[in-house]
Amino acid sequence: MWLGRKQACALALAAVALSTPGVSSAEVKLAEAGGWTVSTDGRVNAFVSHVWGENRPDGLESLNWVGFNESNSTGQYDSDGKLRKTKIRSGYVPSTLAFNFKKQMAPQLKVSSRIEVGFQITNIDPAFIADPTWMDPRAIYLDLSGNWGSVRAGRDFSLFSRGNLFMNYEIGHAYGVGFPCAYEKMFGGACGHVGFGTLWPDFRAQLTYTTPSIFDVLQISAGVFDPRSLPTYQWDQTPLPRFEGEAVANYSWKEGWGVKAWANGFHQRIGTSADIDIDNDATTMNSVRQDFTQDAYGVGGGIMGNLGPLKLGGSGYMGQGMDAFTLMTFNPIYVGQGSMVKSHERKFRPTQGFLAEASFKFGSTWIMGGFGQARFDRVASDNPLDMVDAFPLIRSQTGISAGLFHRIDGVVLGLDYFNAHYAFDPALVSGAAGATASYVEVKQTVHIINAGVTLEW
Repeated sequence: MWLGRKQACALALAAVALSTPGVSSAEVKLAEAGGWTVSTDGRVNAFVSHVWGENRPDGLESLNWVGFNESNSTGQYDSDGKLRKTKIRSGYVPSTLAFNFKKQMAPQLKVSSRIEVGFQITNIDPAFIADPTWMDPRAIYLDLSGNWGSVRAGRDFSLFSRGNLFMNYEIGHAYGVGFPCAYEKMFGGACGHVGFGTLWPDFRAQLTYTTPSIFDVLQISAGVFDPRSLPTYQWDQTPLPRFEGEAVANYSWKEGWGVKAWANGFHQRIGTSADIDIDNDATTMNSVRQDFTQDAYGVGGGIMGNLGPLKLGGSGYMGQGMDAFTLMTFNPIYVGQGSMVKSHERKFRPTQGFLAEASFKFGSTWIMGGFGQARFDRVASDNPLDMVDAFPLIRSQTGISAGLFHRIDGVVLGLDYFNAHYAFDPALVSGAAGATASYVEVKQTVHIINAGVTLEW
């Protein structure tokens, strides 16, 4: 998600791929030869996205990935402290092009592979010469499958929060934008409800096993994934991979009517080392290098019902080692933020989130609405609430969404709105000389309206 701190909110948190069955559109067959079948699928889209609202609260100048205004430029807001910006950009799912390869090697061995590339139509940075744009090989994997199950090797979505994200795709923002993730530097698709009730599972290198369907209802997946580190505070030691799992139950009693439920989780240990003064005496310089570890983990799940023209869904997650958007980011908010806390003393912050969505279809037109929230707990290594003029600590991100969509064969017209609200701890602000410090409310609200078109095949 992040290439650097200045781009923390700008990367492709929610550039949702079409790399999983149930999310991709129908494939177009290109060729058959030597037992191989080659097909393609993808989409091209463009949206006008307009943002207006309050600038980030004062005191967050060194945390330009908290709140909305990732450029941290004073030129972004007007004399009234308001933001207003328009972009022409790709949607929640960026423009994508994918190729699929399949062959039945033996009675109980089928081989398939997928190579998918994502594209953002707008420029990466308005200041860059030659107007370069973002392009990324997203899903690159092979599957070996048979009646014993399947093994996926390569790069694809991780399992933790995958079902939560797909719910937001299926009910909410498949053909819209939702929260834009960024409006200054663009490195992928938009966020939909990611950051506001659901997490981005990320594309990770992996080896994953999935069981065959159990009683035609249940499938279980488990895998090892390339681990993340926390370089912001030198938590760089990852001796073991990240472990993730997911269970999905899917039952349908007739076409267009069914229920799907899922549960997922992950665990990863990271470590660091530091020179510790064992005498607590700076004059003796008697230090010993010590090792420290902590665990990132999370659980999530949800349920979704397809009831003819009506779709309903709810999902949630909880854990530590993530901000509101994804796991172990450059965003430092998911660890303690005390001003005098040493790097090896910073611990993961517990976080939680939930999302509820619904859509209703009439003919070729459908409407959707959603409400989600991410919450952040305080930890012992945060600044105390009574610390005068400390930067405000974000405590929740709440998103409200609505959309109207219309399909004409392979073309979908979309109009959607997103309300993003950031709530912080009250700030204790010093007054004029001799005056008593007082608490003030700290918040930010931003509105986004998006309109565009998507072609898929």
